[in-house]
Amino acid sequence: MRNRLLSFAAVLAALGLVYLAAWRTAPAGTRPPRQANSQVAAVTSAVRACPPPGPGSRPGRIAMIAMPSGAGTGNAVLTPVTAITPAAGAPGRAHRAQPQQVSVSQPGALSLETAPGTAGTAVTADGAMAQGLEAEQASASGVSATICGSPGSDMWFVGAGQETAANIQLYLMNVGGLAASVDLTIVTDSGVAQGSLDTGITVPPHQFAVQSIAPFIHGSGVLALHLQTTAGQVAASVWEGPARGSGGFWLPRAAAPATRVVVPGLMAVSGAARLFVAVPGDTDAQVKVTAVTPHGSYQPFGSTALDAPAAAASSFTLNSLGGTTAAIELTSNVPVTAAMLVPANGIGAVTAAAGPVNEQGIVAGNPAAPGLATTLLLSAPGAAVRASVSTGRPAVSGQAASGQAASATQVVTVPRGHTVAVTIRPPRGTTPAFAVVITPLAGSGPLYAARLVTEGGAPAGTVMSVLPVPSAPTAVSVPQVRDAYTAIMP
Repeated sequence: MRNRLLSFAAVLAALGLVYLAAWRTAPAGTRPPRQANSQVAAVTSAVRACPPPGPGSRPGRIAMIAMPSGAGTGNAVLTPVTAITPAAGAPGRAHRAQPQQVSVSQPGALSLETAPGTAGTAVTADGAMAQGLEAEQASASGVSATICGSPGSDMWFVGAGQETAANIQLYLMNVGGLAASVDLTIVTDSGVAQGSLDTGITVPPHQFAVQSIAPFIHGSGVLALHLQTTAGQVAASVWEGPARGSGGFWLPRAAAPATRVVVPGLMAVSGAARLFVAVPGDTDAQVKVTAVTPHGSYQPFGSTALDAPAAAASSFTLNSLGGTTAAIELTSNVPVTAAMLVPANGIGAVTAAAGPVNEQGIVAGNPAAPGLATTLLLSAPGAAVRASVSTGRPAVSGQAASGQAASATQVVTVPRGHTVAVTIRPPRGTTPAFAVVITPLAGSGPLYAARLVTEGGAPAGTVMSVLPVPSAPTAVSVPQVRDAYTAIMP
């Protein structure tokens, strides 16, 4: 034993001498810092997946913009993603069209690219095009209807059940090179749906699968979908609509269950909104609801907590919020996630629990057409917020911009416990769409944001689209690396 310890000590001493020699001979500029509390690394690549047009919808466009932190070049490659068909055969044999190259010649250039017919679209970006990337599926006029999601292995969607939406379609897009396997749990107000395709939905690489959900949830008033992959990753999208025709919408992805969640983007509508709460665990939830409005925060259900049963999704009517904008904050004894259905064009619109805007938030597709108004709802449920709101440069379609419109920037202050509605006017000379960038300023508390598009007035007109604003960072945090000998110890 003593000889073994002596040998181990000799090894450590030799390693120490090698490290010291390397430190002294290394150029000063390459030496790592002796102490580092945190590190960040620039984003160098990004992948997004845009679903195909929803049932009854015409092919639209992909609204895409990158807002890098500095100058640089980069490319974004748009590749059609085809549906699984019997003719596709073995995984990976689906036809792949030639990708379309889009180069960024200047920061902040918005692109409106034609969506590839009935196919989905994979967006793969590198360099400056990956920093601050935001991609959305938009209508032909440039109004974004849903965010092109990042591939993941665990995600939630919460929305209306079959009583409201007779046609519910789940799209699973695999933009990677390996087959993905997805487990799906369907939860309604009656509990976990039985007989659903809950295990092993296989999605071949570079293809997407479509699963109809309505047949498994007859008579349901509310729906929650939990997707987990056991192999690979997918980007998921959920469409809810009527049995035939248009008037449907895409469900925004809901934040993961937590004991505190915030649902931004409740618009000023005359009818009652419906609050959906999903409880994934085995313990019933006691949920307290706080409305964060322009006049301050209050509890629409009083001090009494709402009872939400375990392993189920529940619906609650928000009658007292008619006519005001708000965010809804939920606190619970157990993790929950949530969404809200509000009266809108067609069968309604849904906004879901979302995270705060970190570094910057971007909505790429905002209409510049007459008769349509764009409004941001900025909420500060915790500490006060100061944020800059900027509009982007003119839209381009696969070519250089023909000119530059004057971008506009304003600083908005949101008091603690309040929501502020900000009407956004398109930059002069912009058509058909423009981007909006939200940047929380130093010293601000958590900022939650949603974008509304209304017809006939802002923000109280007929709602055409509502999107929680996602973060679009240019850098990511890197875990601190510390010296340790565990790698060489026996």
